[in-house]
Amino acid sequence: MKTTTVKKNQKPQVNDTSVNSELQQLYVERIERFMALVELSYALKHSPKIIQSK
Repeated sequence: MKTTTVKKNQKPQVNDTSVNSELQQLYVERIERFMALVELSYALKHSPKIIQSK
């Protein structure tokens, strides 16, 4: 009869790919938002100014 040893330090199997996928999606979304803000900021800074004269 074989004896089986139980590893106490072993973590339960978690689907790491789904966690990584969700984190990657969140990261990409936030990077896209940030780049949109950078693009808008650049456009506003370098746009021609309209000066109203009386």
